[in-house]
Amino acid sequence: MPDREALLGLIRDSVIGEDHLMETPYGSRRVTYADYTASGRALTFIEDFIRDQVLPGYANTHTESSGTGLQTTRLREEAREIIRAAVGGDQDTVVLFAGSGSTGAIAKLIGVLGLRIPSALEDAYGLAEHIPADRRPVVFIGPYEHHSNEIPWRESIADVVTIRQDGDGGVDRDDLRAQLAAYAGRPLKIGSFSAASNVTGIVSDTAAIAELLHEHGALSLWDFAAAAPYIEIEMGAQPDRPLSYKDAVFISPHKFIGGPATPGVLVARRELFANRVPDVPGGGTVAYVNDDDHRYLTDPTQREEGGTPAIIEAIRAGLVFQLKEAVGTATIRAQEERHLRRAVAAWREEPALELLGNLEAERLSIVSFVVRSPSGRYLHHNYVVALLNDLFGIQSRGGCSCAGPYGHRLLGIDLERSHEFEREIAGGCEGIKPGWVRVNFNYFVSDAVVDYLIEAVRLVARDGWRLLDDYRFDPASGRWRHRAGLVSPPLSLRDVAYEGGRVSMPSNDATGGEELLAEHLREGVAILASATGPDLATHPANLSADFEHLRWFELPESALAPARPSSQVE
Repeated sequence: MPDREALLGLIRDSVIGEDHLMETPYGSRRVTYADYTASGRALTFIEDFIRDQVLPGYANTHTESSGTGLQTTRLREEAREIIRAAVGGDQDTVVLFAGSGSTGAIAKLIGVLGLRIPSALEDAYGLAEHIPADRRPVVFIGPYEHHSNEIPWRESIADVVTIRQDGDGGVDRDDLRAQLAAYAGRPLKIGSFSAASNVTGIVSDTAAIAELLHEHGALSLWDFAAAAPYIEIEMGAQPDRPLSYKDAVFISPHKFIGGPATPGVLVARRELFANRVPDVPGGGTVAYVNDDDHRYLTDPTQREEGGTPAIIEAIRAGLVFQLKEAVGTATIRAQEERHLRRAVAAWREEPALELLGNLEAERLSIVSFVVRSPSGRYLHHNYVVALLNDLFGIQSRGGCSCAGPYGHRLLGIDLERSHEFEREIAGGCEGIKPGWVRVNFNYFVSDAVVDYLIEAVRLVARDGWRLLDDYRFDPASGRWRHRAGLVSPPLSLRDVAYEGGRVSMPSNDATGGEELLAEHLREGVAILASATGPDLATHPANLSADFEHLRWFELPESALAPARPSSQVE
């Protein structure tokens, strides 16, 4: 364990930007990053290795005849093998680097399976109408899918069936069993489920669901975008459970620590790659071409990665998987569980703070919450995100986390109300859209940072409403900005200059250690205590009646920004 603790300390100390200071309307604040569910952060030792060791020998792949081509190709293929081993794959497991995160991986597999008709052709000729209803593929998805594992299937030729949520907040296997029986006659049945929710962190029983799918002749596909950095990925069957294997998994390595600038990864059983034409035909996919004909390569890793690939990015993906394996999922899960339970225990005691999802279920250390004001209305999620940033430097995320259907269920929004929101949003009022605030506790963060996050959220939940007069809400965008104006980011590409044979660039070297966190808390308490708060009984008179009918959040008259052309005003 001492070695493991030392490794956690190394990761913590190597996060690029970990001690960075940022300017806010209330002064300078140390950046505290709690948005790892959206994206990881870079690590010095990974970037040092790439800069100092990989880039000096860099060349395009697709050749091993030159020294640099050989070196770069070998490193990229080693990354592929590291990932294959990390997910328990074998020689019948194909690992593809596929564009933008799990989204790219899912799109790649849909293309390989031939399930998408180009929209222009469909609009022109109605090709999907020629597929008999009982011959259409069917895709079963879970109750907490990210849009990336729902919208692409909706846009395919398949029928999409959403499986209910069970009493614990997970996938209802009884409902899945019933739906599998109802669609038993379909020629292609697919289950595509999230291994864990990116909103609540609730973890799926992937083995049990895979068994059920395979018992009914369905493919078992898994979106590991939120879960992959933290839990075991097992492509193969568990001992004594021969049907618990996975047919494919979708991974977003950019969400790993060290993962920015990595491609999506598709891991799939080789037998799925039966397509005659690659998903993206082009350079690197063909064995031979003449004036009359062409022949594609047979190896899926070559025929499905056409063009110049994301070479350095793929090598980086191998490195972040290697780091995860070095830490070990047992350590990761233990650390995150410890952080999560401390946060949940503290936040449950706050009457104004509502935590979403079943708090007793197995979860990743992802917490989404909403905050009520003393009047009973909620505080807008983007306002809470702005307060956490401006008062405490905490980087969180507000919105629906690209999980709209799940969000409707979590927030109790029925279809009629949903259509009302949709009409208002289509009319130019993005700010009416409901949502929540999401934070997470990565396994390597210090106890001091965990305590800071817990206390900062508590303070905002208790007294954040008092600062509503300090902010202005834009109904068109949903943004909340301090009345003093937006603090501009200090860095701009336009500040990079090439003059006199030199490169000049801006620098932002202001840093500070964790000792600043206690000072930030004291300042935050003082700012909140000095604010009297607005009259919550007032509201703007110039918003449309439809907007006001739907408004679920506090919006005192003083907090409305001057109308813009896209705003909904009478």
